[in-house]
Amino acid sequence: MHTTPDTERDTARYTTSDPDETPATQPARSASKAGRAAATYDELKRRLLNGEFPLGHRMAEERLAVELGVSRTPVREALSRLSAEGLVERRSEGGYGPAAPDLHLARDLYEVRFALELDALARPGRLGATHDLRLVRELRSDWLDLAVPDPTDVVGPDFALLDEDYHVRLAAAAGNDALCDMLVRVNERIRPVRMHDFLTPGRIQRTIEQHLSIVDALLAGELRAARGLLESHFHESLAVAEERAAAALARMVTRHRRGTP
Repeated sequence: MHTTPDTERDTARYTTSDPDETPATQPARSASKAGRAAATYDELKRRLLNGEFPLGHRMAEERLAVELGVSRTPVREALSRLSAEGLVERRSEGGYGPAAPDLHLARDLYEVRFALELDALARPGRLGATHDLRLVRELRSDWLDLAVPDPTDVVGPDFALLDEDYHVRLAAAAGNDALCDMLVRVNERIRPVRMHDFLTPGRIQRTIEQHLSIVDALLAGELRAARGLLESHFHESLAVAEERAAAALARMVTRHRRGTP
């Protein structure tokens, strides 16, 4: 029985589907596809957070692909990802549309989140224990890496997820896994509103500075100072997120009334 040598099979694999594709060009092609997918996601997310899609708008894959100069595949992937983040929702007639932020529910959940974090911060003291300082030091090290003049050089549009991770890890240093699980679930529900807090490099920079101040206070054994810094950070973040989410919602409503595409 005749068998094809491995080298011949490899050559056929690259010449049958695309004569110009070789093992050397495959990584570049994959990187290009990944770049288009990321750029499509970033642009749609930017438009959603800025309220550029009216309420009730159908985000048709075909039209968005033409607007963005890409195929439907990266658009479909971006919409699926944005749906998981709560920024778009499936429409009854099919496809996706922008999800309106529920500001009242978000405020209630913000309060739940804050109560959980304060309880985690105070827990070791109540039990006559201490925070896991190894975890706190690791957290500080990770966030110190983000403290650069322009934070957008080291963070992307998923900064809200980094922020959530910080708060969960801070709570984990108190040693209550069940509380951390609850915090994760609350964060997921308020993420569509919280994302509005991180639209500018200034807000990202401010968040990084506040996060470092909180862990520095903990490492210095200054629990009262850490609580005060956490409270200030919470109220500032809530105010900014609510203001920007409300402005985006107002633009969505206005565009809907005007019939703006």
